[in-house]
Amino acid sequence: MKLFKLICILFIAGLTSCNVVQYATVPVSYAPKLVFRTDTARILVVNKLTFDSTRINKRKIIALKAAAYSAIKGAEKELKLLPGVKVSNLIDSVTFSANKDSVKHLAAKYKANYVLTLDSFNAGLVLDNVQYDGNAQIAYYSTKANVAFTLYESNGIFFKKLKGVATEPQDGRYGYSIDGAARNAALDALKDYLPYTITNYRPLYNQNDLLASSVKQILAGRFDLAFKILNPLIDGADAKLASRAAYNLAVVYEAQGDIDEALALAKLSNQKQQNNYATTLIAALIKE
Repeated sequence: MKLFKLICILFIAGLTSCNVVQYATVPVSYAPKLVFRTDTARILVVNKLTFDSTRINKRKIIALKAAAYSAIKGAEKELKLLPGVKVSNLIDSVTFSANKDSVKHLAAKYKANYVLTLDSFNAGLVLDNVQYDGNAQIAYYSTKANVAFTLYESNGIFFKKLKGVATEPQDGRYGYSIDGAARNAALDALKDYLPYTITNYRPLYNQNDLLASSVKQILAGRFDLAFKILNPLIDGADAKLASRAAYNLAVVYEAQGDIDEALALAKLSNQKQQNNYATTLIAALIKE
């Protein structure tokens, strides 16, 4: 684990201090669960999405269109890597106008076995967590993207709804963050068809010397040393420290691909003392 993100964002004016939260990058690999029905599958990608200009300002619409196109290109790139799959994309990145033609007509015109339509997309900042340090209040944000596709067979009758969501820690580069979240949301929507790896960014507790030492080992990929630091803390008398140690150790196990043990430790973290980090991790691990 050589890469990590340092994120520290002030919540509102008047906050007086700022902690640094370190994030471990944790890749998660998925194998495809579904395959396309033909040996040579031709997939046509079209846009059916329009943004309501009466409810969304022009600047945000431009940003959402760009991010939605990033989601499409990410999906297209991964689909093309599948054996026997060819992809044609009708979406214009400049106008991003919605195609009004019927799926059956489009499939016949472009000789496609499948038509993948983009139906909805949205993205924005969400509050991850608020921490208190004395009299100061510190808020941590992520960019969250939601995307919805429909995968039609060429007859336009049979279809499958595909929805995806992804979050990426906010680090001040909003354009990069929203594009990354958009691409990962598209991959999440298509995950049943794709072998792929996504990267989760897990915040780590580092509020005292022992926890900070464990974070150093985790980020360096020295998981055995991190275990030796954290494991004795879990049974200690300090419930808060035990909870945070259990959570950090859960991230260690997730990083090594042991999802069952990671889930058990995340639940133990909440049992010791409930916290947002463990609750979020539990939900993510159940999904994995």
